[in-house]
Amino acid sequence: MPAGDLVKAVKLADRTLIDTVSLFDVYEGKGVPDGKKSLAVAVRIQPSAATLTEAEIEALAQKIVAAAMKLGASLRG
Repeated sequence: MPAGDLVKAVKLADRTLIDTVSLFDVYEGKGVPDGKKSLAVAVRIQPSAATLTEAEIEALAQKIVAAAMKLGASLRG
């Protein structure tokens, strides 16, 4: 998948809380299957109403991962 598609999917996971998403690392090589890339994104959240609780942050993280997985991405182990 193009990296831009991943960034867009992550951003759309929650438009109200996610301020910016940026790709900061692309790796191909040892530990990554042939034909695959490891992409790392930074997500900046900017709640407007109040500070988020740990549970809210965890729920947002799960939404972000789910959005990426819908594109065929997987978490690196």
